Amino acid sequence: MAGSPAERRALLFTAGGARLALRLPLVREILPLSPGAAEVEARGQVVPALPLALALGLPGAPGRFAVLTEASPPVALRVDEVHGIADLSGAEVFQLPARTVLPQPPPFQGALRVGNHLWLELSLTAAGGVPPEPAGGEWPPPPEQELAQGPELVFERGGRSFGVPLSLLVRVLDAPAVFPVPLAPAAHRGLLYHERAIHPVFDLAALYGGPPGPAGAIALLVDAGGTAVAILGDRITSTLASPDVLRPAWDALFPA
Repeated sequence: MAGSPAERRALLFTAGGARLALRLPLVREILPLSPGAAEVEARGQVVPALPLALALGLPGAPGRFAVLTEASPPVALRVDEVHGIADLSGAEVFQLPARTVLPQPPPFQGALRVGNHLWLELSLTAAGGVPPEPAGGEWPPPPEQELAQGPELVFERGGRSFGVPLSLLVRVLDAPAVFPVPLAPAAHRGLLYHERAIHPVFDLAALYGGPPGPAGAIALLVDAGGTAVAILGDRITSTLASPDVLRPAWDALFPA
């Protein structure tokens, strides 16, 4: 990985339960905070303390640590816990997948795989003005196929049955570990790491107008227009073509 030794290291922390990271050159200092503090003083300078969980639309207290950053103007991010500094020379560094739905400007510029977890790399330019509402909201269900396009796998999600052509099915994963992405729409449940790649995770229960379902028992990696996306499912019901299922146009189902 290119760059200075400091650029190859990142501070890992949590806010509102989300795992986040900042490259070390963007971090000036880490300070403890009293519960009611709205600002922090460091090196003779008073800096506002932004409750990062609140800015990311997450529940939780304002946070007991302040990460003083090199933003201009300076900002201190109130965070829950600081988990140390990671050497990224032994980590996996990703750009966010194209179908990751976020407000603009995006509050995250990538993801880091450190240990067994994904850590979202915070965009410092957006840290002081992250939109308080999730991106996107709702999008209409796509056109559907009336008949199966060859052999298909049928699965259930949220009380509905869906058919995926076997020609588009990349993999079925049991008990997938999904890493949430703050400020994404309800239907966009987060990111999934599989075989040294990350994929956006979608919930068809929410896409079809219902509330988001519980964590899926399975995830289906589907080729949606040349990009693999993960679809949460409750259970597989059949691998045979059946007329009594919803068959969305998978390449048009998700935002490009």
